[in-house]
Amino acid sequence: MKLIQRFTNKVFIVVCLIQFVFGISYAQSNQAIIDSIANVAQTKGNDSLQIQYLHKVFFKYAYSKPEVSRQLSEIALQKSETIVNSHLITRSLLRKGIYYDIAGKKDSSLYIYDKAFKIAEKHNDKDAMASVFNNKGLIYWGKENYKEAMDYYLSSYKIFEELGQQKGQANSLNNIGLLLSKLKRHEESNTYHKRSLAIRKEIKDTYGMGASYTNMVMNFSALKKLDSCVYYGQKSVATKQKVNDVRGLATSYNSLGKTYQQLQQKDSVIYYLQKADEIYQRFNSRKHRAKNIQLLGIAYYDQGKYQAAIDAYTIALANLDDSQKMIKSKATRRMANAYRELGDYKNATDYYQRTINLQDSIQKEEEIIATTEILEKYQSSEKEKEILLQRAKIAEKNASISQKNTTIYGMLAGVLVLLALGYLVYNQQKLKNKQLQKEHELKDALLKVETQNKLHEQRLKISRDLHDNIGSQLTFIISSIDNLKYSLKDATPDFTERLSTINFFTRNTINQLRDTIWAMNMDAIRFEDLETRMMNHIGQAKVLTGAVIEFSNEVSENTTFSSLVGINIFRIMQESINNAIKHADSKMISIQFKETNDQYVLTINDDGNGFETIDNVEGNGLENMKLRAEEIYSKLNIISQKAHGTTVQLTIDKTVTKTI
Repeated sequence: MKLIQRFTNKVFIVVCLIQFVFGISYAQSNQAIIDSIANVAQTKGNDSLQIQYLHKVFFKYAYSKPEVSRQLSEIALQKSETIVNSHLITRSLLRKGIYYDIAGKKDSSLYIYDKAFKIAEKHNDKDAMASVFNNKGLIYWGKENYKEAMDYYLSSYKIFEELGQQKGQANSLNNIGLLLSKLKRHEESNTYHKRSLAIRKEIKDTYGMGASYTNMVMNFSALKKLDSCVYYGQKSVATKQKVNDVRGLATSYNSLGKTYQQLQQKDSVIYYLQKADEIYQRFNSRKHRAKNIQLLGIAYYDQGKYQAAIDAYTIALANLDDSQKMIKSKATRRMANAYRELGDYKNATDYYQRTINLQDSIQKEEEIIATTEILEKYQSSEKEKEILLQRAKIAEKNASISQKNTTIYGMLAGVLVLLALGYLVYNQQKLKNKQLQKEHELKDALLKVETQNKLHEQRLKISRDLHDNIGSQLTFIISSIDNLKYSLKDATPDFTERLSTINFFTRNTINQLRDTIWAMNMDAIRFEDLETRMMNHIGQAKVLTGAVIEFSNEVSENTTFSSLVGINIFRIMQESINNAIKHADSKMISIQFKETNDQYVLTINDDGNGFETIDNVEGNGLENMKLRAEEIYSKLNIISQKAHGTTVQLTIDKTVTKTI
């Protein structure tokens, strides 16, 4: 034990030393860059020229090495204050504010910008004032305060226009266009981008022109004007190549890849997305690379290159973190589909299960958010109630003061006093009535919230009890059977087979229990989630029985069902597959789920032994299927004939899919 403790202590010391050495190495690397820049600055002549050089170099490191950019802004600010140059002080503060913005310290950035604005306003430095407005607009956009952001952008543009400062005008117009695009006002957005582009062409701002072309492509894409996307996308690439804007090129390549994907020009899609991926990989842009390479995986899948698609999705998953669960679930689902096409049902089932796990995790997070919102609404209503009570107290105090003041005027003002008192009493009563009404409304709202919470808690309690009690007991049975098989190695094959059969049915029961718990925890089931559960069950059936099972759907992924409808659809499909394999000895099963104007139709065909429906005495399986169909007000039709297979068709009216 002592040896293990000594070894652990040594490992800990080594790890700390490595971290310390790497930390020193990183700091020394940054300091070497700063020293090199400072030496070059010294050669620029007077202090003003040195500060201007530091301002210029700042942007080179702002994103790649923010700590270097921070120290450069500090050095520039210190030198500017030493020579008491307000113009250079404001520019140094602007860069320091930009550093804080990039570092995610928005409040610190706003504080620095306000400090710069006061100095600029005092010296009537309108160019700096306009820059402050523009930069504050960027911060409020990031805070999703779009009205405040737009006000700052417009103020910035007005000042730049007054000064005749064309580059500033172009930048402000560009930012207004981007904000309008965020608000989905794409036609208006392009109007501002075209005005910005015209100015940038006039002043030969090639770098800015490339940005304008890219921004216009995003709007044309949203407007489905794909020819314009291609035209301006190619211009964007050519312009950014001229100024060697490598990071910008990645964005342009990605946009072109998306456009060609919509145009279904598959070779062009792969060409441009691969070029974008090379750049994202070079700059270690993990999030951008993950999104780009997912699109590349889709392109490979569409071309039937399923292994290449799997490789692309694998890279995408490696570049996504835990905060991107929705994107991860789409990648795992696509991997499952690719494995299915390759006939690798084991991996397909594994990735369908991963998709289900991610979607369950997303659902839990959404439940937490919903609970928080309910609590916030409750707290808000409590505050509103408190405000109303305070207003009532103030009104009562005012009435008391008025009564005291009225006695001063004497008998001549008696009539006016009575009228005033009557008016005050009326207002007070009116205020109290409003307060009582608000209290009643609040009680009703709280009662409704409390009822919803109790129902939700009851469902969670039932699902927990099912999982913790029945689930754990079934797991114990499986473990006991496995131990029994191991201890009875010399048992007869017939006995061993019986144990295996019990084991299989117990595991199947656990899976069905999990599906039931999943449905209980959902108020509504998206078709995408339902399809994933269906594909998971189909994949397991293929692996266990070797049957050929084909699944096709023509239902929109945005479709949602109530939890009752969703679980009954799943159970009817599950029972149909089980009957076809167990009782009809089917080798080929086809499942089709399609959507018409007013119905959903699920059809399961098999090539099994079949049976005569007239003579057949319905067993529990068929009876349960019919009861499930009746429970969701749907029609179940079973057509079968001996030696000619069976067809099960479930027809669901769209009007009931979300109401029951």
